[in-house]
This record gives sequence, C-alpha cells and structure tokens, in this order.
Amino acid sequence: MPPVKRFLLICGLISLPVSVSVGEVSQVTTDSGIYEGLASQYADGVSVFQGISYAAPPVRDLRWKPPAPAIPFAGVRQADRAGPACWQARNSDDSLYARGNLNRSEDCLYLNVFSGADNLNANLPVMVWFHGGGNTAGHGGPLIFEGSNLASRGAVVVTANYRLGAFGFLAHPALTSESEQNSSGMYGILDQIEVLRWVQNNIADFGGDPSRVTIFGQSAGGTDVCLIMSSPLSEGLVHGVIGQSPGCIKTSNTLAEQGHERGETFARALGIVGTGDSALEAMRELPPQQIISAMSTAGSGGGPLIDGHVIPDRPYNQLQSGQQNRIPVMVGGLADEYFGLQQLSPEITEEQLDSYLQSAFGEAATEVKAAYNDIVKESPLDARKVITGDDGFILSSRMWARLVEARGDDAYVYFFTRKPPVFRLYVPEEKDLNNDGGQRTLGAYHSGELAYVFDNLNVVGLGWDDADRALSETIADYWVNFARTGNPNGPGLPYWPTYDASTDVVQILDVKVESTVHPRKAELDRMEQLYLENR
Repeated sequence: MPPVKRFLLICGLISLPVSVSVGEVSQVTTDSGIYEGLASQYADGVSVFQGISYAAPPVRDLRWKPPAPAIPFAGVRQADRAGPACWQARNSDDSLYARGNLNRSEDCLYLNVFSGADNLNANLPVMVWFHGGGNTAGHGGPLIFEGSNLASRGAVVVTANYRLGAFGFLAHPALTSESEQNSSGMYGILDQIEVLRWVQNNIADFGGDPSRVTIFGQSAGGTDVCLIMSSPLSEGLVHGVIGQSPGCIKTSNTLAEQGHERGETFARALGIVGTGDSALEAMRELPPQQIISAMSTAGSGGGPLIDGHVIPDRPYNQLQSGQQNRIPVMVGGLADEYFGLQQLSPEITEEQLDSYLQSAFGEAATEVKAAYNDIVKESPLDARKVITGDDGFILSSRMWARLVEARGDDAYVYFFTRKPPVFRLYVPEEKDLNNDGGQRTLGAYHSGELAYVFDNLNVVGLGWDDADRALSETIADYWVNFARTGNPNGPGLPYWPTYDASTDVVQILDVKVESTVHPRKAELDRMEQLYLENR
C-alpha cells in the first residue's frame, strides 16, 4: 500500500480526516518524504509545491547513468522554491526563458506541482511540461512556466528539470559497454520518463488522476514528448501528447554511427582518450564547469538518438507502423518560427539564398524557392527564415499528425499566427519594451506562444492587449480540455475539428480563432514529398 498522505491546513487548524481544498493544504507525503507547499499567489484555490526531488542527484558514479530513485529524507522539507537548474552554458538569468535560474547544479532532478483540486479525491487530469532550449538550456522553474493559471481550470500541472547538453545526451562507447541495455546518450529523455513514473506513484495525492496524464513540451521539449510517445518505456505512463514546434519526425542519428563518434570527439576535447574503464572513470571525475567549457568548443556532446533501447527506430517509422503509444495528439507551430531564432542575422543576397536552398533541398531548390517567391522578392533573409521554420518545425508537426491520423487515432493541428510582444529571450532589455502593446517586430516567433499556453500574460508582463488576453484564455482552455478528454473542444470555444490529411484543415490561433485549410499547404506538401523521396 502507498504511504498515508498527510494534509494540514495552512491557516493552522487541526488536520481533519475529511476532504479539503488542495488549495488550502500545506503538506503532502511523497514516496521519498513530506513536502510543505504554499497557496498560489497567482490563482485562488491552487496549491504550489516547488523543488520536489524525483530522482537521486546524478553526480559522481551516477553521472551518465539512468536516473536512480530519489533519496528518502526525514522531517518536512519546504517546497517553496524551484530546485536548481541543470548545468547549462547559455540563457541569461534575466531572459523570460530562464528567469529564476539563479543556480546551476548537477543535483538538478527536481519538479514542481501546481494543483487545482478542490478535494483530495478530485482525480483531475495531469499535465506534465518539458521545457525547450535545444536540450542544452532552460529549466522547469521560470515564471513563464508557472502552472497556477492552468491548474485553476481543473488540472494538476507538473513542470520538471532534466539533464541537458553533454550531461543529458552524451553517448560514448565506454558508457554503452557498461549499460545493461547496451545504450548510452539518452539520459535526459530517461529523466523525463522517470518524472512520469513519479507521477504515477504520487500524483493522486495532489488530486491528480494517474490514468489521465498528458505530456506537453515546446521546441526541444516538443521533440522530446514525441520521442517519449514513440518509446516502449513510456507505455502506460502517457495518455495524451501536445507537441509545440516539435522537430522529432526527422530524428535519424543513431548510437552506433553519429552517437559514439560525437561522444569520442567530445571526450578528446576534455583530454580523455580511449573507450575503457579508465576513460570512463576520468570522465566522471571531471568538474561540471570543465564539461560546460568543452561544450563551448566541441558542441553540446550530443542530442536525442535512436539508441535501440529508449527509441528503437526512427520516430517516422515507429509512427508509420503504429508501434508508438496509441494516444491522441495535439500539435502545431508558429508562422514565423525562425524570425526570433535568427533575429540578428544580417540580410543576405538572393544568390546566398540560392546557395542555402541548394544545400538543404538539392535538385528541388528551384522548386522550393518558387513556392515562396512572394517572400523572396521582399527579403531573401525573410524567405530563408520562413523556409527553415517550415522545414524544421511546421512540416514535422503536420507529418506527426498525418501519421497519427493514418493509424486511426485522433490528431488536432494548430497554426499560431498572432504576433506577440518580443521576449527578452531574443532582444536585450529596451526602455519601451514593456509599454502597452509591446514590440511586435518578430512576427509569430518561436516560443511566442508560451505565455499564452500557461495563461501567464499578467505574470510575466510584456505589454499585452485585450486581444492577447482573450487568445490566451482560449488556448489555455483548449490545452486543459485536451488533457481532460483527449479533445480540445468545450463550451464557448471555437470548434476545432480533428485533423484529416485529405482536407488539411488546421486551427488558426490569432485574434480570430478559426478552422481553415493550412495557409502553407502547397509548400508543405512539396517539402513532405521531398522528405519521403529521400529519407
């Protein structure tokens, strides 16, 4: 039997053996110990527990190993602040993506719980968030991911850290040799799966339903949740997936080829050669700062791989054959993904655009260019940004939905076109950045939907207007509805049809929310054809 969970009222009343509002409780017993949380400062009736340990610190002998169980502790721990971020080399502390990231540590496997349950047996849907940042940056604790406003809609929201960069994705022959599964390089994904195991064991006592767990993530986090959906290790742990700007469908690097080669190159940058036990011991003795320093000269050390254990095959093949977890999917991207990611890029000539297209699409370069001719005429740089975003994010999300729909499962596709104010993620602090209306100079840029999804416009503050607030309410309702039923629709919301590849109707998320044929259908059709011809 699971341990008895103990709940005490914040107001100091004697604990009673009756159902009480989770927004009023202060203590919860997890399988590792008792945590004391706080009432949310952003939403009434929501309890917040931050800095909960879900696995042992992955340090010393546990560095580059699958996560081990959290270490039990005695007494009561205060759950009033997020745990330290995992070691990373980028994102300043004042960016919205990283704000609150004041500490970096290898001891970083912590999560946060935001519960909107009004009684202890509420069985609310659970939403587990995995942040983006290229699997090299970010954490689960910044204000933009504060989960209270989502939870207040009748959900339990979990945000989590996972190992990043070389700490989370380094493959190496020595690591593979010591592994019982003959695998290495997927520690960050294994951390995320461990979060889901923690949810199964503990979330009911926060008012959540472990049989209704939706994972959602953006950018690298969107790719990760797609990979988790494709992994046999997540069977029974996930019941719905929301992928925001994912890129997983084209994942093709393998452990035996790219993984080991990249890992040995990275080890040599650290001054370590060989593939035996001595090399592995030396790697584990390195201070984390030295590993981070090597990431600036030798790359991140890796990224998600087809390792044969966590991910048995290319996600495309997994989804095409129906070998993934058969669950509903909601997925999409933004109209101007790369306008933020390449914000400081200098203008290019049309000849330079041609060279880029030739390297990316080969013989089809001229055809791809023609599809975007109107943008090319205005700005070759803008054309490159749109094409890169479509190829990297928009195509991947649509292909994911098409593969799910082809197997007979429900998929919902969105296309976010609202131009939000600009995050400090992309531009330095400017005097007028936070004035009413903000600066909307980067279009619907990569990560621009994050504050809308979490309904945190008023939490982060950027100069939103009433149209932004209305859109945020709609998006947050869609996301929670999907977590509740596998369908985003609900009372008062514009109808969102299930995806049908034959019509290619998607949900436009803008001042006017409506269903329409994908605005870039022709361009995406050609890109998909090229991918299928050459994969």
